[in-house]
Amino acid sequence: MLKNHSQEISSGDGLPEDLFLEISGLVPIPNVDLFILNDQGELLLTRRDDAYFGKGWHLPGGCIRFRETMSERIQKTAEAELGTRVKFDPDPVAIRDVIIRDERPGLANQDERAHHLAVLFRCYAEDTGRIELMIKEGNAGWFKKIPEDIL
Repeated sequence: MLKNHSQEISSGDGLPEDLFLEISGLVPIPNVDLFILNDQGELLLTRRDDAYFGKGWHLPGGCIRFRETMSERIQKTAEAELGTRVKFDPDPVAIRDVIIRDERPGLANQDERAHHLAVLFRCYAEDTGRIELMIKEGNAGWFKKIPEDIL
């Protein structure tokens, strides 16, 4: 049972983690995903390793917070996951209802973060130097084909 969070909740600060995870097991979570291609048509993916999705490659993305626009979340995600701001096309490339039904062995509660409304935006990195550093560190990569360990 969750504790009473009425004194802790602030729309500007986001939800406490335990409350967010409880809610994410009850309703879909809207998120933005960043679709970034280089001049060779390769897709930028970043590494992820956490209790909800496991270890593998994924599109940089982030959950939209209350009273936050998709544009704001795109920039916050780019800065947090890529270390740079991005330009992006205003209309999404795709919108997907992503439901994870498969067992995720060894991971946290199977209902947490298992249903997303994913909005994919075509983005253009403003500072590719930071991305190249992430690639050298093994935390990002350009892909012609989707890798087998995609999340």
